[in-house]
Amino acid sequence: MNFALLDLFGYTFAPRYAQFGTVISDLFDVSEGEENKATLSLKKPINTTLIVDEWDSIQRIIISLQQKTITQAMLVRKLSGYSQNHPLLKALTEYNRMLKAMYLLDYIDDASLRTYVQRALNRGEAYHQLRRAIAHVNGNRFQGKSDDEIVLWNECARLLTNAIIYFNSLILSRLLEHFKAEGDDQKLEIIKQVSPVAWHNINLNGTYSFSFEQNLLDLDEIMQSIVQNEN
Repeated sequence: MNFALLDLFGYTFAPRYAQFGTVISDLFDVSEGEENKATLSLKKPINTTLIVDEWDSIQRIIISLQQKTITQAMLVRKLSGYSQNHPLLKALTEYNRMLKAMYLLDYIDDASLRTYVQRALNRGEAYHQLRRAIAHVNGNRFQGKSDDEIVLWNECARLLTNAIIYFNSLILSRLLEHFKAEGDDQKLEIIKQVSPVAWHNINLNGTYSFSFEQNLLDLDEIMQSIVQNEN
């Protein structure tokens, strides 16, 4: 139900399928049309009437999720308890299938969408690589003896990951401003392609002491050293 639920919350589910041909064949009949071009048609038409009839119930579910009067786990358990012929479950299934079919057709026709999805996948994988690098400092072992302590350790690792990405983003933004002011289009294009999800410039080992009263980060000093090395 990912397509349906995310759409109802105002988001778009845009996955990349490893077996794209299998996904297409599950949903569409593929035939050869005019000028040897492939023609796709739904194997089973979308029952829009069912969606319309159950639309009020679908909206009530989404409002309950949004207001947190019901959890995702509770919703899944409730839907799983319905028979396959339950009108609400069938309506959600049809709505999800309709959105999935539209997405697949757009994915086939729109090269920019395919590029966007691949880039998003790469960013997600890069984030997880950084997260694993931080975890590897402790030998890939969780710190803590209880579930709460392990959750706290995991959230701290996430915080460090996001802090590194934020720091790199600050540097890259300042570099963009600098090279734009200098009119250096070549270096400007290089910076635009650099990902902030990197840690070669970060020492993940050692003991650090943080204070809000001294040793504040001086971006101007960091920028000066970077620009001097570039020159």
